[in-house]
Amino acid sequence: MKLISGILERPNGTIDLNTKTVGTLIEAPALYPNMTVKANLKFYCRLYHKDYSSIDCYKEDLEVATYLKRKASKLSLGMKQRVGLFIALIASDEFILPSLDPNGINSLLILIERIAKNHGLTFIISSHILSNLEQVCTKNYLLKNHKLICLDDDANAKYKIYTEDLSMKSLMTLLKLNDLAFERQKNDILVKGIEKIKQVLGQGGILFTYEKAGLSRYFLWRLD
Repeated sequence: MKLISGILERPNGTIDLNTKTVGTLIEAPALYPNMTVKANLKFYCRLYHKDYSSIDCYKEDLEVATYLKRKASKLSLGMKQRVGLFIALIASDEFILPSLDPNGINSLLILIERIAKNHGLTFIISSHILSNLEQVCTKNYLLKNHKLICLDDDANAKYKIYTEDLSMKSLMTLLKLNDLAFERQKNDILVKGIEKIKQVLGQGGILFTYEKAGLSRYFLWRLD
């Protein structure tokens, strides 16, 4: 995140961004403690050459309107995170890199989802807590062995499949006979390549249903 945002200098290589500006919230936001929230926001508007109307644009979505006149030193951690996100939005109305503190993260994710939808912004979120990513992300990637893998591609997406036409044992046997990779996790059978699964089971006249598995399943089944 720090390399992408330019906070850290890259030792080699390049990072190309299809955006003019980047807003970041990495670690704690830099606030003047004796200034009010609104005064801090005005300072960043001047710093990034933005009109003060940016404050009115986001204050309701970020739910900070009620404490704009409060000094930064009097803010709770959750409030500081919202103000930090506000500063990132002042810096860029295109591309945001938030680093999320585990404390109060759920409410912040709701705000991120709302802002992305209402204002058409792109957020890149890096997290080891997969339930957080599932809550808001529309596209999911895994960085593994220096390669970026799209987990939403048909080749990588995993699905839980169910059928009343076959027992679990018979279903696994059928998958093996057709060289279809699968994983059994307790009472679930997980597969990749759902289109191929549809073809094989459809040819056998086997009715089945399927649903996309959660991101946590990727760490229980090694990606090839």
